[in-house]
Amino acid sequence: MRVNPFMVLAAFAADFGRLSRLLGDDARQALGEALAELRAAGLDREPAAERAARTVLDALPAAEGARLRQDGDPGRYAGPPAAALHEGYAAVDLCMLVLDGNPMVGPVLGPVRERLLAQPALEWWPHADPLLIALSGEDGRRRLPLFQFEAGTLPWRIVPEVNSVLCAQTDPWGSADWWLSRTTWWDGTPADLLGRGRDAELLGAARALAAVADGGGE
Repeated sequence: MRVNPFMVLAAFAADFGRLSRLLGDDARQALGEALAELRAAGLDREPAAERAARTVLDALPAAEGARLRQDGDPGRYAGPPAAALHEGYAAVDLCMLVLDGNPMVGPVLGPVRERLLAQPALEWWPHADPLLIALSGEDGRRRLPLFQFEAGTLPWRIVPEVNSVLCAQTDPWGSADWWLSRTTWWDGTPADLLGRGRDAELLGAARALAAVADGGGE
């Protein structure tokens, strides 16, 4: 392939919302399999990257494929192929989008992802409460932010209730950001109030936020 496959995948990730809708079911499955191989590969990652890029190029309309081939021209990027970026996106971002449904990629949301993942966490386990926030990074492993737990694997009683109000099952990143960011409500983060007899305040603040979000959608 006379292109940098990592750059092709990065360019696809940068325009994922539009280009992914142009792939058929078979192409989506083949792309997922190739990206899973890419994620699992060690130092020799190029063969899997080439399979993934070829899947994309063959499945897209000719004009879109030609544009990605141009983006993947080796002359456009002089660094190591696997480190290629397109508009701040990398091939690893496409892995997260396709394999994990993780939207926290690219130059804007990627740093938010890393900030939240830098917080202490427990490894996710299969029977964890589904109302607990679970986050995943480049490796695809799911983690449960530690602030949610009173002791060991016992969550604070109020956390699943607040998470439900925040719709953490569908927006775990936004919910985690709320818990771990300073707000105008208190001198500190909502997570700082856990175990301090402030459960009613936490629930009230979450409900107020949800009400604002619902009102904005009308």
